[in-house]
Amino acid sequence: MPEFRGLGFDPVPGSPDTVAEAARRCTATATRLAHIPSPGEIPEWAGRSARALADRAERAAAGLAATTEALHAAAGVLEDWAGTLLANHRLAENLDRRATAARQALTTAHDDVEQAETEAQFSPATQPDLAAARARLAARRDDLDRVLAEARDLEGAHHAEATRVAERLSALGDGAPLPQPPDFADVGTHLETFSAVGRELGGTVAKTPVVPVTPPAGAVSAFAAALGGR
Repeated sequence: MPEFRGLGFDPVPGSPDTVAEAARRCTATATRLAHIPSPGEIPEWAGRSARALADRAERAAAGLAATTEALHAAAGVLEDWAGTLLANHRLAENLDRRATAARQALTTAHDDVEQAETEAQFSPATQPDLAAARARLAARRDDLDRVLAEARDLEGAHHAEATRVAERLSALGDGAPLPQPPDFADVGTHLETFSAVGRELGGTVAKTPVVPVTPPAGAVSAFAAALGGR
């Protein structure tokens, strides 16, 4: 991850590669779910127990279809976010280069002022040079402040977009709030670890089916763990 030493802070937290990989895993999982065969027809003579089992299997199949759609939608959201992350990283890297150059210029201007102050102590005629050196120092400070202000603006826009992405992920499925919302601050601020994305998408899988469906034991947690690399 870039250190952004010139800026002194990271205005665009998040890993494009990690988010893109999460999107690929969503797509791959959706593809595997789509290949799960539908339950076959149960003949009349099979009895009530078999019929009840078949009905439950049909409901589960409907839930899997809805989950597949949600995973494809999540993959699209994450792919878009990965592209935004990459673009924002490039903007931040350019700002960091400008900030580094501005800091170097500021250091040089500060040294010039110190030298001009020393010369002015022994030669009053150099006072105009001292005034000019101080003006240059002030200008270099303004240059750095402008770059840092641009970086703060980028940081604000980046975090706002990250929050919108997290909200879009949360809205997948029935749109109702999760019974126990995950740590959204981590997703909204960074969206950079599989564990954060896994918690969000795991919750999406759990609440997606329109009809009441009991997922297979451990299915949601296994999916979240797969995304989280745990």
